[in-house]
Order: sequence, then C-alpha cells, then structure tokens
Amino acid sequence: MPRAARSCAALAALLTLLAASPTRGGFVVYSFTTDSSDRGGSLSGSFRVDEADLLDGVLSTADVRDYAFTFTDPSGGTTQYALSGVFPDIDVDPTTGVPTGVGGFVLGDQVGDSGVAEAALTPQALTPGSSLWVANTRPMDESDGGFGHWQIGPAAAAPAPGGAALGLAGAGCLAAVRLLRPLRRGRD
Repeated sequence: MPRAARSCAALAALLTLLAASPTRGGFVVYSFTTDSSDRGGSLSGSFRVDEADLLDGVLSTADVRDYAFTFTDPSGGTTQYALSGVFPDIDVDPTTGVPTGVGGFVLGDQVGDSGVAEAALTPQALTPGSSLWVANTRPMDESDGGFGHWQIGPAAAAPAPGGAALGLAGAGCLAAVRLLRPLRRGRD
C-alpha cells in the first residue's frame, strides 16, 4: 500500500475514533417551578453545575453557576435574585445531581436591595408540591411563599462531529489519492 494511502487510512481511523467518542453536556441543570403559593405570587429560576463538581457527591455554593431566580409578587411585580448560597451543603447522587440525605436550601439575595429568596432542595425535590419556597422584596415588603418542585437533568449535549468529520476526512483522502496517482504513474 503506498505511503499516501496508509496516511489517509490512519487519518480516517483516527477521525473515526474521535467521532465515536461519547459527548456529554458537561453540566447538570437545576430548574425550579412554583406549584402553589399563599398569596398568588411565584418563584422560578435555574442554575447549572459542572458534572465534575458533583463527583464528590456534594452540591455546595462554589459549585453553582448561572443562578437566575425571579419572584413575581402577588401584584405582578418582578424581582431578580443573585446567588447567596447553598445551605447547608447538599448530598447528591454524583451521577444525576438529585439530592440524597437531608437536603438543604438554595438561597438568593435581591439584586440592588435586601430581599431574599429561598427554595428547598431535598430528595423529594422532583415531586410537584414537595419543595418549600419563600421570597420577599425590599423596600416594598412584598412577600409570598408556597411549594414547588425541581427539574434536574443534564444540559443538552453538543452533537458529535461524526458524520461531517468522517465525510471531510474521506473527501480529503480521496483528493490526496487522486493528486498522487498521476505522480505514481510517472515513476512506473
């Protein structure tokens, strides 16, 4: 087999291995939704956690990324919250991110003022109506509370480059062989 053909075959084999490698989203997304409230308001939001940060089986404040929660008060006003913390650290299943053990709270501070938002994150978190939440705003002193639930799952994974990468490699190898074929014939 000519050297160019061997090189193309090696490149195609390498690209096949790379394309066959499984891809993972890399993040677990936690999304909270209100199921009921005492006064007609709601709390909703989400954050994400790098899968590698869950391998120790613990969700802590340092693990949380892109926290964004909104409280809609009973009069329809909305308030944004920034991450305050996870308290206490929450034991989780390292493969799914779902809480195990006792659970805890995900806490947020009102952006620009002193209001707070809290949502319980417990092993029952996926069941509608199982997670307590409370929120208040300052200086208006709007507040509400109730129950909600979490959706916990992997972020959408990026598609594997399989078909496109293999197609490009194949076309490149074919072009290289066609270019080299006339040179080879001239040496024969």
